[in-house]
Amino acid sequence: MWTKLTIIVALLLSPHLHAEEEPAAEPLKAIGSWSMLSQFKDYEKPFWTEQLPKQSQGRIKVSLNAFNDVGLKGSEVLRLMKLGMTDFGTTILAYISEQDPRAEAVDLAGLTINAEMERNVVNSYRPVLEQYFEQKHGIKVLAMWPYSAQLLMCNSPVKNLEGLKGKKVRVSMRTTSDLIEAYGAITLSIPFDQVYNKMKDKQLDCLITSALAAHTAHFYQVATHIYNLPLGWSVVMLGVNQASWAKIEERDQKSIETGIKKLADDLWQAADTQTALGIACNTGKNCSLAEQGSMTLITPSANDEARLAKTVKQVVLKRWAERCGKECVNEWNKSIGKLLNISLVE
Repeated sequence: MWTKLTIIVALLLSPHLHAEEEPAAEPLKAIGSWSMLSQFKDYEKPFWTEQLPKQSQGRIKVSLNAFNDVGLKGSEVLRLMKLGMTDFGTTILAYISEQDPRAEAVDLAGLTINAEMERNVVNSYRPVLEQYFEQKHGIKVLAMWPYSAQLLMCNSPVKNLEGLKGKKVRVSMRTTSDLIEAYGAITLSIPFDQVYNKMKDKQLDCLITSALAAHTAHFYQVATHIYNLPLGWSVVMLGVNQASWAKIEERDQKSIETGIKKLADDLWQAADTQTALGIACNTGKNCSLAEQGSMTLITPSANDEARLAKTVKQVVLKRWAERCGKECVNEWNKSIGKLLNISLVE
């Protein structure tokens, strides 16, 4: 009897899903991120289906599917790449952190509060992840980038993180759960596409997600307040099966790498821009999009930021170090820890 994953793989390989069906030039297979969000619609999809084929003068053809459109939750993408069921795959690193906490290292909740700082963190730790994915999974890391800042949104006034005590908060990452629980909240892991109804039915008090994604999903209709302090970034990794990569002509490898570098640069630049746009359109202040909300923006104080930094060191980093182990901590201390002047002890 077929497992769900087997059925999904069959769908991915089905010719009915291929954008191109030329026997002489079988398209490369790629899995992208959430199909309903700007990152996929405005950046990933045009890159794979328009820019890359044009840049390669038609030599490169790609069959692209967003992971949620074929019934995946996101964590399966790594396995599909490893098995060669897809050539390229895009996944949020937090989705695979249960397999190895190293995947969380670049996105520990509350550690960085702007995109420039986060990019420095990612760059410093990238060699560790490149080695990990190559040796453990046979995957070449091509790029990493963030969504816009992960912000707290609630359906009642919350002046600061201390106000979360006793509230039910939706989180998508274990490290975010560590942070929010430190403030006395109850954390729940709920798929993004179920959050709206849970908030509407008052089964959730608050949620944490990117500002622009929240606007796209109309969360401003079920949440009233947004707390403007980044609590994470949902960093994305784009990789390729090494065996698949070896089969691609060198000139086309260079085209792909050049194109992906620009894609990643554009998405890093978009992180702060999309955060600002998401806040503007959720609050209805200077919004350039057609639909806008009327959420109240809560601006954190210097004391709020200081308390967050203290909690990150005392709780978030400590718990991550415990589950990642001595070798992992040493890698972190030599890269991110050196950059931020923070030394962890396992």
